[in-house]
Amino acid sequence: MGYDANVKSLKSEQRQRIIIVISLVALSAAFFLVVSLLKPPSTNNGIGGASRVSHPTPKAASAGGGRLRGEKLEVLEEASQAEAAIREDKTEESNAMPQPVTRNSEKEAAAIRADLEARVRDVKKTGVIMETDKQSLELTGQLQDATRELIKLRYGDYGDGTKKFRVKLDLEFQSTIPDFEEKGSEGSLLLELAPISLLPCSVYNFLEIARTWRKGAFHRNANHVLQAISRSDITERMPFQEYSKEYPHKRGTMGYAGRPSGPEFYISIQDNSEAHGPGSQQQHNPYEADCIIGTVIEGMEDGTVDRIHTMPGKEFMGDKKKWVLIRRMHVLVPGDGSDGYVEFSKSPLEIPKD
Repeated sequence: MGYDANVKSLKSEQRQRIIIVISLVALSAAFFLVVSLLKPPSTNNGIGGASRVSHPTPKAASAGGGRLRGEKLEVLEEASQAEAAIREDKTEESNAMPQPVTRNSEKEAAAIRADLEARVRDVKKTGVIMETDKQSLELTGQLQDATRELIKLRYGDYGDGTKKFRVKLDLEFQSTIPDFEEKGSEGSLLLELAPISLLPCSVYNFLEIARTWRKGAFHRNANHVLQAISRSDITERMPFQEYSKEYPHKRGTMGYAGRPSGPEFYISIQDNSEAHGPGSQQQHNPYEADCIIGTVIEGMEDGTVDRIHTMPGKEFMGDKKKWVLIRRMHVLVPGDGSDGYVEFSKSPLEIPKD
């Protein structure tokens, strides 16, 4: 009996030790579970980002742990909803913000162009050969780009392909013209301006001349050109000699007179590719040429230009009664007119007095 009692006592002590160990393990697991559940979520992943939680094994889970886990899930769900609301607010904020403007206003574009033109004129004064000087080419290229931008803002997105700008010139032949009794005083020329991809500064300059035209007249009757004086808001000469070999001074073209060129202009009544092309009229610069404006598309074949050429005098004529007057200019842009064009502007009909 004494031996059996000892064995029973020993087994009882062993059971108690096992119970104590199991209790300690359970308490440790519960402690780590509570600590991990109460630990604040990591902010590494932004608002509402889930933190890494060490979950207890099924054996160590308790009813209290399940309740806490449920509360944690509710907290995470609320955080996710808050994050979604913040994102929605940011999206609405982003949509409400004004979109960036890709183009300058006309006023801004004009100011940018004016600044570049002044810089080009300063370079021109130095006497450098601008057609081969790298800095000059970069600067004139910037001026051409700024001019294209201003043309599109002021006159419309035209100027190339089949949508070139046009200008109509209303003429008045005076009684001194030989066929006045037969044909009267009226006449007109239609000019199609050069592509702005080639000659934007020359085109822009003439559009401005036509838009602000006050008066002028053909007053020079030469064997190769008919030259006109020009009175408009454009009083300065061209900032540089803009020229393209793709648009030479052929018969029927219109160019700016002088070096520097403009604002007076002329019609070539013969091929002047050499007389007014690169290297002409001076010895300093083999690349310099007269600026070209465009081509007469109505008036060459119907005899109007030939009629101007019958003015009673040669070269520059001082007698104003012998001139062919340019009474009015109309700027025409592509549109739904019968000929595919509509009038953008026209100068006053009345010619101002000197």
